[in-house]
Amino acid sequence: MSVLIDRGTITARIDEIVRGAEHVSIDHDRVNDLARRMAERLLGADRHATPTLLTPDQGPMVNDRDTLQFYLMRRSQSFTIWRWTDAAQHGVEAWDCHVNGELYTGERAVSACIMRAIDDGLPLLDADFLETITREQLADVYRDEVTGEVTYQMLDHRLEKLHEIGRVLNRFYDGHMVNLMERADGRMFREDGNGSVQRIAADFPKSYGDEPFVKLAITVVHQLHNRLDAGLPTTEEFARLVRIDDPENSLGPADYYIPLFLTRWGVFRLSEEMTAMLRERRPIAMDSAMEREFRAATVAVFDEVQRRSGVVLAELDHEFWYHSAFRCRPCHPGASEEDVPCPIRDDCTAFQRRPALMELGWPLVYTPYY
Repeated sequence: MSVLIDRGTITARIDEIVRGAEHVSIDHDRVNDLARRMAERLLGADRHATPTLLTPDQGPMVNDRDTLQFYLMRRSQSFTIWRWTDAAQHGVEAWDCHVNGELYTGERAVSACIMRAIDDGLPLLDADFLETITREQLADVYRDEVTGEVTYQMLDHRLEKLHEIGRVLNRFYDGHMVNLMERADGRMFREDGNGSVQRIAADFPKSYGDEPFVKLAITVVHQLHNRLDAGLPTTEEFARLVRIDDPENSLGPADYYIPLFLTRWGVFRLSEEMTAMLRERRPIAMDSAMEREFRAATVAVFDEVQRRSGVVLAELDHEFWYHSAFRCRPCHPGASEEDVPCPIRDDCTAFQRRPALMELGWPLVYTPYY
């Protein structure tokens, strides 16, 4: 990213894309329904917290300066977490991998692979190592213990990202993410350009650029902040650095699981062309009008739900993503509460009224950004 962006610039670009969209429109009545349900779930004494993925096999169980380093490295690998299957129809599934005797799926699989490597002594938190890690070393990180194969797509892009992170940390931040967060001083966007989201997106363009959506950069900041409520041992330094003093500048992450949720819940109305692509599991071109439209609409919905519900965006981020990945993705017509526990199924458009929406998959894009 050659020019630093601010929240106002992002909002203007998102609004422009949404206004001119041909493939995705927003049902604002359904957005209002969603905001009401989010307020019921996430505000007040009766709030129902969404489960997290914070377990020793999937991430650090302490909040300290190395946790900052971990998330900058780890989130750079969170893209195209799916693969083709041999199935004649609907031949797409979330990527999975056998790690330490267990089968993990999706983000859990990525985290388990990385933690296995760290536990085995691979110095993935060291900037010097990241700058020089080889393709063979990275392939071993994502090795399936049962098959011995590496099926995580776009491995060369993943390698380039780690090289970039090591190189930039060494050149500008004395080798550590803590120094970037020190400059940000609790703000995602700053007038001097040193906000955490601004710097992550600008200084690591291969890993986190993605203008104007900056999805992975926002995710890093949100996930670090959300760890404050996880009950983990936390240093004063970590708590100070991951606070968000400008929550009004936050934005929702534009990825592919969340549009699955918004489509099934009836928030998104799709063109016939996009509906067919999702039903037939055909890839959408990166940076095409269709891709930018569903991503912009996702950010716009986050903003509207936040305004109407009063729930902070960092918490909506976790709720929407978890719902999409662990409730919508495995859901199917007739699924019982035991099969797929879902706290808002009673108001889901697809499950209750339009079962044809259940045939639609998530948008497939070969992208290094989500």
